[in-house]
Amino acid sequence: MLYGVSIGPGDPKLLTVRAVEVIRGADEVIVPGKLAERVVREYRRDVRVVEFPMGRADEVVAELSEELAERCISEDVAFCALGDVMFFSTFQDIFREVRRRNPSAPVEMIPGVPSFTAVFSKIGVFVDAPLRMVTQDEWEERFVVVMKAKNSGEIAEKLEELGFRVVEAEKMYMDGEYIGKPKEKSSYFTLVVGWR
Repeated sequence: MLYGVSIGPGDPKLLTVRAVEVIRGADEVIVPGKLAERVVREYRRDVRVVEFPMGRADEVVAELSEELAERCISEDVAFCALGDVMFFSTFQDIFREVRRRNPSAPVEMIPGVPSFTAVFSKIGVFVDAPLRMVTQDEWEERFVVVMKAKNSGEIAEKLEELGFRVVEAEKMYMDGEYIGKPKEKSSYFTLVVGWR
């Protein structure tokens, strides 16, 4: 079985019970980088880190998927990703490629705590109205969450012009966590949240 295991926003204590069970019981656990490794190592020492460098990510996905399409028939392999594997995750590409190579490959996705819900706990804002996640084009709702907001200063400016209060959440539950006024440039693990 190939497991896509969601490991939450970066705090090992925010994994689901099912995620921990799969991590502890799998024949092998694979993570896409050092941040995910840090979270998973709270539950298991032998973790394989596979990097997905810019410009080579497709090649790495293809190589790993070829391996996993065969292994998941007789072994339990867990691919663990930050956030939830169903939202903007490398696992999506791996899943598609594994199924392309082996349409009957056994795969199970384990849900987790996505960053776009965890951020509301961090900033103390209750979502009590419709919410739309946007890329950067639409700002009609009462709540807006922009994921992977590398140009958070520009996004915040647009939202503020439309009457939103804005907070940036960078590296939540990780070393270097920042929650506050949006900066001009931010890391990959950044959300901008607007509400009015």
